[in-house]
Amino acid sequence: MVLPDIVTVDLQRVFFSLLLWSLILFPSVDLLAQDVIDATDFFQIGQEAENGLAAEKHSISSSRMPWIEEYELRTETRDFDIDRQEYTFRVSPSTGRKRRALTALYNHQERAPDFEAQESSCDDLADRYYQWLVLYLMDRELDILNRLKVVLDDRQLVLSRQAGNLDFDWSKLIGLRQDISDFELRLSRLKTVQARINKELGLKDPFFSFEGFISLSEIGEAFPGNFKKGLDPKLDYELATVAHELELEKAEQKQFFDFAQLKYQGPHTDELQERFSVGLAFQLPNSGDKKLKMRELELEVQSLRKEQEVEVATDKEVYEAEVAGWLIEYEHFRFMTATHRKEQEELRLISNQLKKKEGFNPLPLLAIQERAIRNELKLLDVSTDLYQSYLKIRERGGELCTATSGELLR
Repeated sequence: MVLPDIVTVDLQRVFFSLLLWSLILFPSVDLLAQDVIDATDFFQIGQEAENGLAAEKHSISSSRMPWIEEYELRTETRDFDIDRQEYTFRVSPSTGRKRRALTALYNHQERAPDFEAQESSCDDLADRYYQWLVLYLMDRELDILNRLKVVLDDRQLVLSRQAGNLDFDWSKLIGLRQDISDFELRLSRLKTVQARINKELGLKDPFFSFEGFISLSEIGEAFPGNFKKGLDPKLDYELATVAHELELEKAEQKQFFDFAQLKYQGPHTDELQERFSVGLAFQLPNSGDKKLKMRELELEVQSLRKEQEVEVATDKEVYEAEVAGWLIEYEHFRFMTATHRKEQEELRLISNQLKKKEGFNPLPLLAIQERAIRNELKLLDVSTDLYQSYLKIRERGGELCTATSGELLR
């Protein structure tokens, strides 16, 4: 029995399709010889340089405040007689509590974090997360587009074969040409983005491994989790600074010993008049300015703590709203997945029925294959939005800055 031309062409295309898939599934030895970059390797790129810069920073040692706050030497002449010059030496001692407060404030300021560097490092890490996500999504999209190209090539070959028929619908060939153009543009965009990311990272033709990449179902099971955002480091540092200043003011209010002095009065003829004297001075702090300063600091502490509470409450409210919105979109994604799976199963049954007919037209079968692949692209577009929203939620929660090895995508 001689097979129809259309069936012969279809068998040829099946052979070429199998050949193409063998090249995709079993790459050359040169490709396998390339270094494989997984998530751990990817997130370590650039970390060595940052760690080196951090190691170069000099360590700051603790400093202790002196027991004597002030040394003072005074001299005075009496009746402009140099031989009768008067000298006074005075020292103002500190207290243990004041020294501890001063030491704590000094060390706190010396160890002030470099917030700009921390923010820059955090932004770099967030960029790395989005880059890894984009590379993963592009890898999936390239796989889908490669399979779509096979189907489009099959359609073009079949339609070109049928173009000699008198009743041929030329709009099908025109539509195919438009589909091919759309495919080529989408593929070019992917390769452009991939090349840009590789250039930014200093990589040349890398081979990425996305094994263990977190799935949307795993994210859906993890949401909603407990709100974990910490305090704003700048606000936390400012609060600690004010607390140290307040402790210093309290210590000064308890400093009763003012100074001790040794006084020498120059030579004179009155033997009853002493030449050396020792003096002590005490004080009972009752300054209105000091009390006002302490009250201002107390109010500032209360204000900063209130600001922290409001910020945490607001962030928690936004987090819960974003997670709730994400879960709604995820339910739509699951519905789309189930609907496409049901459609694919029904179309598979139709495809089996068509194959039983002798001399069947392969175009409906190709249409079924193309429909399934384009459904995958639609799901990929939706999953892209879900993944990006997931990272934004984690970023607002400050989690990207602490998960330095890509844990949130594994």
